[in-house]
Amino acid sequence: MVHTIEQQVAEIRGLLETKLRVRGPSLAAQVRKAGRALPRAVRRDLAFMVQSADLVKNPKLARMVDPQRAERAHRNTVAYLNTVDAREQRITAVINVAASIALAVLVTAAVVLYVLVQRGFV
Repeated sequence: MVHTIEQQVAEIRGLLETKLRVRGPSLAAQVRKAGRALPRAVRRDLAFMVQSADLVKNPKLARMVDPQRAERAHRNTVAYLNTVDAREQRITAVINVAASIALAVLVTAAVVLYVLVQRGFV
């Protein structure tokens, strides 16, 4: 059981690095950096995996880890991370930035036009 949880944590850490580009010295640090980029259910599963990884380090406390729940948390996390498309996330981020800039320009133009109309220049 100890090796399986350590292997699961290593696999999850690798997926977090490749899919979300989140690096850190431990799984806990990676989860903290990922923050809201992960759904609530996945964050909950990752919190359990972090806790399990800490418990597994001590042989007496390792018995407290529920292997079925650890497997389910691992399966859910890997399933979500495999659906993440880094290219699509970058494209979406660029589109969002462009849309916010366009909105700011549009609102500024409308305010300038309104001021010009009120002052009688147009």
